[in-house]
Amino acid sequence: MKQAALKPVVQETLKLVGVVENQSRELLAFCRNEQNLSANFSDYKRFVEKMEHFYVFVDLVDGRIPEFDETKQKPLRKHLSKIRWKVTILELDTTRVYLINITRSGRRLPLGSREFLMRRLDRLSEIAQYYDRFGEEHELAPPISEELIESVRQLLKDSIEKAPRLEEFTPAPPPPQLSATPRSVSSPSHNPITPAAGALLPPDMVATRHASSMPSLPAKLNVKEQWGRFFVEKGSIVAVSQACKMAALSLDQLAQRIGVSRVALTLMLSGQDPMPRPAMEKLQQFMMDQARLSQQTELRRRL
Repeated sequence: MKQAALKPVVQETLKLVGVVENQSRELLAFCRNEQNLSANFSDYKRFVEKMEHFYVFVDLVDGRIPEFDETKQKPLRKHLSKIRWKVTILELDTTRVYLINITRSGRRLPLGSREFLMRRLDRLSEIAQYYDRFGEEHELAPPISEELIESVRQLLKDSIEKAPRLEEFTPAPPPPQLSATPRSVSSPSHNPITPAAGALLPPDMVATRHASSMPSLPAKLNVKEQWGRFFVEKGSIVAVSQACKMAALSLDQLAQRIGVSRVALTLMLSGQDPMPRPAMEKLQQFMMDQARLSQQTELRRRL
């Protein structure tokens, strides 16, 4: 008897399972290379983005499991949970290595690192809750290590204490207005004023420094055209997810807005599938709009 054809959503989801499996192997290879685990905070942030990218795909597959036959749902959910857990343990251990290396380097943490690290601290509770809920049911191994959790928690707390607070970077009062009356070169008032050591910079210089240290939303995604087909740069889903959060929009809603399915959009943003020109143009416009709003919000915050 000929088997019934799989539903399109099931076919797409099976393709996503393959993407999840490949990404887990890539993450494992990345973390095994000690050269990737530097003492640079920006490298640690990029590692976290890789992890978040992976979890987006896992959540996509998990949300589509009810579309499968009931007999296949439980094995697929268990398989997915095991992959997620192995990567989660990898996330914990690699975070520990990054934080140790960053601490030993003695480098000053950048502006915004405190808030970033506090979110990573919240992540530890999420991991513990996930294991409590699915550890026994899905036979997750290795079991959660309280020693590893507490080690990472303490490293995060220590780093948070050392990270600069945003209020430490409040602008200085505006410099005194210079008189329009010409002065002779010999006049002491004509000599340039050298700020004292440790003095805050003028507001215009402070704003420039903030702009270079704060992560900004890209106004345009990198797209390559090959034989009339458009491929978005791999990893663009992180920036798009950030833009969606700012717009209070889900990936499903964004996909509907640009005329594709959520699964298709995720595959396109990972560089797996080409993106139709109309969808690409709408997505670029969405990113441009959100980047402009982000800049306006940042300017209002500084004023």
